[in-house]
Amino acid sequence: MGAGMKVLFRALSYFRPDAGRIASVFCLLVGSIVLNVLKPWPLALMVDCVLGQRRLPALLGPAGAWPKPVQLGCLAAAIFLLHFGQGALAWAQNYSSIGVGLRGLTRVRQAVFARLQRLSLRYHQGANAGDLIYRASWDTYSFQTLFQQGLMTFVTALLSLLVMVCVMWRLNVPLTLVALALAPLMVMGIRLFGGAMRERTTVAQQADSRVTSLVQQSIAALPLTQSYTREDYEAGRFQGEAVEAQKRRLSQHGSELAYGFAIALIFGFGAAMTAWLGGRQVLAGALTLGKLLVFLSYLLQLYEPLNQLSYVGATVAGAAAGTRRVFEILDAPESVPDGKLSPKPGVQQIDFRGVSFAYEPGREVLREISLSLRRGETAALVGPSGAGKTTLLLMLPRFFDPTGGGIELDGVDLREFRLQDLRRQMALVLQEPIILPATVAENIAYGKPGATAEEIQAAARAANAAAFIEKLPQQFQTRIGDGAARLSAGERQRINLARAFLKDAPILLLDEPTSALDAESEALIAASLRELLRDRIGLIVAHRPATIAGLARVLEMADGRLRKT
Repeated sequence: MGAGMKVLFRALSYFRPDAGRIASVFCLLVGSIVLNVLKPWPLALMVDCVLGQRRLPALLGPAGAWPKPVQLGCLAAAIFLLHFGQGALAWAQNYSSIGVGLRGLTRVRQAVFARLQRLSLRYHQGANAGDLIYRASWDTYSFQTLFQQGLMTFVTALLSLLVMVCVMWRLNVPLTLVALALAPLMVMGIRLFGGAMRERTTVAQQADSRVTSLVQQSIAALPLTQSYTREDYEAGRFQGEAVEAQKRRLSQHGSELAYGFAIALIFGFGAAMTAWLGGRQVLAGALTLGKLLVFLSYLLQLYEPLNQLSYVGATVAGAAAGTRRVFEILDAPESVPDGKLSPKPGVQQIDFRGVSFAYEPGREVLREISLSLRRGETAALVGPSGAGKTTLLLMLPRFFDPTGGGIELDGVDLREFRLQDLRRQMALVLQEPIILPATVAENIAYGKPGATAEEIQAAARAANAAAFIEKLPQQFQTRIGDGAARLSAGERQRINLARAFLKDAPILLLDEPTSALDAESEALIAASLRELLRDRIGLIVAHRPATIAGLARVLEMADGRLRKT
């Protein structure tokens, strides 16, 4: 099986849970095709029997003896009923098919989001955030396209084609052979244009992804852009990417339109030849006018599924490019694989044993770090920027794993533990405070779902956050974060500290926790931290003296090495 077919079958596997719904869609499809085949026949009977000299078939019973106006009215009613029934079944089939497609799309998006949540911080640092957003939000539509415009269109068109060919064969073999002579030409068209369309679609999606990335980056850097009056420069840069994306999309659509024009020429030639030969048979008396009309009606219906089949190749080629980009996320290797053990309650000791780490081969950030921390002991990491302090801190929750040496928790290597169980033992406060678009209470309770209002308020008081929270419009129920109440940097950090207080984990990790606070708040928080750190293992990255005041152990780092303890 080729790589393309493997991608196709893997993509369609996301629709397997809806097998029952898909079966009902096929039942509706069969009914719609049967009525579609019957639709031209009342008109043929009207032309040959009511308006012409032939009698109605014996199959219609006594209708042959009815007056001509009555026959005409009944056949007109039959035309309406057949169109109504076929339209209703087609609507139900398409609506059900769209529902299945959307459910599959939802499953893919859930899988991509869950995968992005599990992939390590190292993966995300090396990825383009805008590109990941584009893949998760737009490229995932390719799965729905593969199902609806790929699989369902292929099955619908193929089944319609087979039914039409059988009926046309029974009507007139020579004309059917002329109509089928188009198939080899269409296959040649697909082979000629398919590869180019797939390649141009991939390039166009990449160009659109760069546009999305630039928008995301520009919003994040807006204060910098405005303060340095670089708006015109950024607008010009965006224009360049937008124009490039426009050219790539135009190239993609140009190849699709050229393909469509070639198919139209093939269909036009086939229709002209069939009409010419059929007209000659009517003149020779070998075919009735009504049956020619039926055949020409079937010919148009035959060309429609042939046209759909011809575009299936282009559709699948374009969608396959998007699904491959999604699978690149789903197949990304885990640089931090999960373990199998759970830490024992009451963590007693952490040991760094000759820990080294490099983001890239040959460029070590940490070199032979050895350090032990026991319960009730807190150490502060100090040193110049780039010394590796934050990297060392983030190794404890296994955002990164050592490239040399190891870290042990009560004598067991961290890599042996399940990530979720390990991280439940730790509370982490980063230098850049993270606020979710939710209420104050929900932000504080993020690490402890189900916390009571009293627990949340106690954590806020411990973090010196209660005073400003009580001044908010709805106090703890005030929505903060994107698009809601704005908080100062110090207030945001105190919300983060309250979150760590509430989690009440045995290991506390803080990366410059007071860097955004004023002197008064810093002194209050420092006192609260000393209380929180009692009887726990603590590791703090710090520059400001108030943060490390009173700590018995200060570790200096430089060039990725531990200088002294």
